[in-house]
Amino acid sequence: MMALWVLPLSVSPGLAQFGGVDTTFKPGFDNKVFSILVQPDGKLLVSGFFTKVGNASRRGIARLNADGSVDATFDPGTGAVNTTGLPHTVQAQALQSDGRVVIGGRFNQFNGVPRNAIARLNSDGSLDMSYTPVVEYPDIVVVAALAVQPDGKILIGGEFTSVNGTPRSYVARLNPDGSLDLTFDPGAGPNSGVTASAVQSDGRFVVVGSFTSFNGASRARIARLNAEGSLDMSFDPGAGPNNYVTSTSLQPDGKTVIGGAFTSVGGTNRIFVARLNSDGSLDNSFQPNITLSFGSVLAVQTEVDGKIYVGGSFSTVDGLSRNNLARLNGDGSLDMSFSVGSGSSGGQQNFGVYAFAIQTNGNVLVGGDFTTFNGVRLNYLARLLADQGGTVQFASANYSVDENGGSATIAVRRTGSTSGTVAVNYLTSGGTATAGVDYVAQAGALLFGPGETNKIFTVPILPDALVEGNETVNLALGNPIGGVILGTNQTATLTITDDTNSVPLRFTSISPVSGNQLRLTLSGQAGRAYVLQATTNISNWVPIKTNTATNSVFDFFDTGVTSFQRRFYRAFGQ
Repeated sequence: MMALWVLPLSVSPGLAQFGGVDTTFKPGFDNKVFSILVQPDGKLLVSGFFTKVGNASRRGIARLNADGSVDATFDPGTGAVNTTGLPHTVQAQALQSDGRVVIGGRFNQFNGVPRNAIARLNSDGSLDMSYTPVVEYPDIVVVAALAVQPDGKILIGGEFTSVNGTPRSYVARLNPDGSLDLTFDPGAGPNSGVTASAVQSDGRFVVVGSFTSFNGASRARIARLNAEGSLDMSFDPGAGPNNYVTSTSLQPDGKTVIGGAFTSVGGTNRIFVARLNSDGSLDNSFQPNITLSFGSVLAVQTEVDGKIYVGGSFSTVDGLSRNNLARLNGDGSLDMSFSVGSGSSGGQQNFGVYAFAIQTNGNVLVGGDFTTFNGVRLNYLARLLADQGGTVQFASANYSVDENGGSATIAVRRTGSTSGTVAVNYLTSGGTATAGVDYVAQAGALLFGPGETNKIFTVPILPDALVEGNETVNLALGNPIGGVILGTNQTATLTITDDTNSVPLRFTSISPVSGNQLRLTLSGQAGRAYVLQATTNISNWVPIKTNTATNSVFDFFDTGVTSFQRRFYRAFGQ
């Protein structure tokens, strides 16, 4: 057994052996921790099977301050409850850009209000009464996987067969308001439960679980879906893992790391952790050597520099003691710079590590079923020294560009720890501007190397001669990788300024010229071309004339006037 040692927080990271326990961080949960999220303000959302944190009653979910103390401003009341007599759990969380958090698990009430396996909480912990998706299953409904898209939609996975009365087996997508997204149709879906999911930068999804087929096609425990829910046939794992998969994490190069209870993938020996290529085939360049005492790998988290955190229930890696937690190099070998000493122990079932999160200063949060970490009494949640972290956000909440400006330059900034390599996806969507008409839609990834703090991407702008006013494009960041979290400005607005609208277009006079002729005068922008249209029924518009003037006065003559008939006009620039 390795000797007990503790690193003080004042030790320089350049001199430290990462993995040391922070003994000042002791929130004191009374039961298992299943998931951890770091908010942009540094506070921690923690969910699990617990009922108390220290002396505070917190059933299933709590928010901690950065130092581990309970945040009293986040009060979930009686929290998650299962009135069937089964244990309550909050297994998954998804943090929205507005500070609200969607939770999934095994519960049928939240703070005394019926909520079946999924709910949304306001930033103060109170139940969001407007968010009411209905998830059903013939047996015990469970929502175990939540993955939020940059546009606010959420992929959910678990044990269910319908959502809001519509058949959806084990996987579905919700709109930001909790309604079922009918544009996402997985058909018959997987034939068994989904335990974890992840969103790729191109909008496709990776889902893992216990299933062996998806919409009738063979897919052993891992599948990739297209953005609209159909099975991505280009991702084929063949025979796949020989047992269930509990966790997945994406690399920036398109490869996927999985952890679970399997001992082979496609007939090749892989003990509980493996990496797949972007086409679903086994990556033979990644060959970890893990020995497990029992159980499985329950959590994996990839870093942009290729390193991978692995947690669960195991005893050695490459023949060296690594009790339930280790960091692997890109080839699967043990990262010797990260050592957890005697690791995690104790707990009710000694299943070890369930969850990871990385704070902006690089420290690693580890949650699970343990009461001791490296000899230090730490109930179910510990904090370790490490070398990743940081915050990424838009440099501004608002950007602008002239419609004839060619392109808009969008700046993204990294703060906090910059010692590691991190990445984040960006996406344009929505707004009042139209993709393909006013701008070219963009989606991609930004990679920050060690010490890099600023990156940009561009949005090409498509000019036109229409007088249409200023228009907007929504910008969003998502899928942070490498221990980085999203900051407050994880969404922003790009305004395209209409340079043809410096002078507003308006009708100034209408006067009769003869029995069937009217003169219509408009004021607008000198040198612009405007067209006038007329109709009697608001639907069949007939062009009257196109007019270009050297001054701001535009005269049109309508010779199609009929007595006692109402006539409508509209004008716009070309």
